[in-house]
Amino acid sequence: MAEISQKDQLALHEFSVRYRAGFAQANPTPDASIDTVKNAVREEYEREQLAKRSQSIEPSGPTPQREPEEPEPGA
Repeated sequence: MAEISQKDQLALHEFSVRYRAGFAQANPTPDASIDTVKNAVREEYEREQLAKRSQSIEPSGPTPQREPEEPEPGA
């Protein structure tokens, strides 16, 4: 594949920016679609936060059992 000069890369980039802007203007995203994505992101965030909280509450491993203290001799 041939290398593209910086001048051509810049021109292609500018074209892609204008193309995407024109496409977005001609085909606006419906509000229902945006709401669906927002709800999905919010639910995933809440699940992650709940998982983080439950991990910090749970002990990392089994708690060691302490042996009862023996009375001191002579007391």
